[in-house]
Amino acid sequence: MSNDDTWIRLHTGWAPREVGWALWQPGYVAHPWPRDELRPAFTFYLCQDISAGGRAIVARATVTNYVRTMEVKSPEEAYQQIADTLFDDDLTIPPEDWRANRYNGHKSAAPWPQQLTAWRAETEEVGPYVLPELNSFPRSGWLRSSRIAL
Repeated sequence: MSNDDTWIRLHTGWAPREVGWALWQPGYVAHPWPRDELRPAFTFYLCQDISAGGRAIVARATVTNYVRTMEVKSPEEAYQQIADTLFDDDLTIPPEDWRANRYNGHKSAAPWPQQLTAWRAETEEVGPYVLPELNSFPRSGWLRSSRIAL
């Protein structure tokens, strides 16, 4: 991959301020994944389904804070790490909403400990930009493309 490639994250909706996270089993290596890039000032695009059908890039996100990949022993510890690092008066997820999240419910049923990575980003609307490669994302939820430049 070229250094000019842009990261795109598959998303189910976006807001001006957002929190994203991933949980996975120890030993699993998510690929592709912006391991070296994911830190404050990292910029990526958000892709989601659009009403016209298919998927499009709809927002640009810039990371403002993050939780480095770490081992957590329970869903509660994962929530607490995110809350302590990324939440403030402008952005929070109540514990009951965290538990009700479909992704977290699926991950909660898996064996623990798990690895956690999380980030907070400021977003701005762009596009929508429809690209053919957006129809199929890797399991990691991240895609690299040289077809769109920041």
